[in-house]
Amino acid sequence: MAHSKHPIAIIGTGTMGAGIAQVAAAHGWTVFVMDMDEAKVVAAIEGIGKRLDRLVEKGLMTAADRNESIERLKAVRSETDLKDCDLVIEAIVEDLAVKTMALSRVMHQMPKDGVIASNTSSLSISKLGEALGQPQRVVGMHFFNPAPLMPLVEVIAGAKSDPAAVKRVTLIAEAWGKTVARCADTPGFIVNRVARPYYLEAFRIIEDGFANVDEIDKAMRELGGFRMGPFDLTDLIGHDVNTATTQSVWEQLGKPARMRPSKLQTALVEAGHLGRKSGLGCYNHEHEPPTSAIQITKRMLSMTDRLHEAVERFAVKATDQIGSPLEQFVFSRVLVSIINEAAWALNDKVASPADINTAMKLGTNYPKGPLEWAEEIGFATCGELLDALNASVIDKRFEAPEIFKTRV
Repeated sequence: MAHSKHPIAIIGTGTMGAGIAQVAAAHGWTVFVMDMDEAKVVAAIEGIGKRLDRLVEKGLMTAADRNESIERLKAVRSETDLKDCDLVIEAIVEDLAVKTMALSRVMHQMPKDGVIASNTSSLSISKLGEALGQPQRVVGMHFFNPAPLMPLVEVIAGAKSDPAAVKRVTLIAEAWGKTVARCADTPGFIVNRVARPYYLEAFRIIEDGFANVDEIDKAMRELGGFRMGPFDLTDLIGHDVNTATTQSVWEQLGKPARMRPSKLQTALVEAGHLGRKSGLGCYNHEHEPPTSAIQITKRMLSMTDRLHEAVERFAVKATDQIGSPLEQFVFSRVLVSIINEAAWALNDKVASPADINTAMKLGTNYPKGPLEWAEEIGFATCGELLDALNASVIDKRFEAPEIFKTRV
């Protein structure tokens, strides 16, 4: 077990803060846990103890290790207690002003070269660094929920982050058993950006009237090998959370057509149909198995010869499953949209191909990395399908970067 010379601090005791604290303590770090409300800190440490108890029951941890881990968790009352912490991880509400206020009180108590890491999933690390007045010390350390189980951490370098701070955070995440994907400070980082088309194109196919909820989910599971279909997944995430992320990434990227929020999904949120947590979303969860809750007037799928050929060529190379023409169309349209967004992320220098592939496999459980899939299918084949799809829509949202022409 690796041990840090200095303790670390976690600010925020919600699901993410408590999860990160559990990971650090279980790997031998002393963790100072802090929140505005002291009772929340006590409750969070108790909750971690119960989760570790379950690991002991399952034989995944010894009772001695469990007790040592809990002893490493220290409830903190004052910022002055953080004077020896060389890393503070913030996991509080997604609001730049709130984060700035909380961290500005903490950073002056830490060692001068102490690193401030934010677990934000949507805010700019560069802006947070500027707001704190010491951008070189600020990096992004984006864990995925639940933090003890999800293997990925996105490490984000702000425009002025010190490379030594980025490296230190990377090494600590790896010492905690995590796989790191390094990326630049751009909207949605890797995962929350590249995953958007999985939901958005699925909703658009429904809006087009070509397929219903069940058919789309089935095509993505059976032809794509995805663990959950897009509607199953958005019902689990919550349509309010999913739409807010889409809206944020779309606006920050300058409102590209391919990221435009779905009117149908927005209407679900406005009606309070948020998915499993409300009992109703794309599916009705009031009974088992859930049934489709979105009724559409289906229309016949008609494709130009060019689009039909491009779909067929793509599907044959992308999957060894034999699907109906409709299933092939659904699968190909959604998958090539994900591949296209990964290519745009690469084009925008967000991350390396390896980090993009790693992030999508570990952060969203995709069966393959999107650029890995593109290599297998052939960039030219992907490009042909994107061009054919682009010719079939008014908003030109399937426009592709040069990589599909240059990387044959």
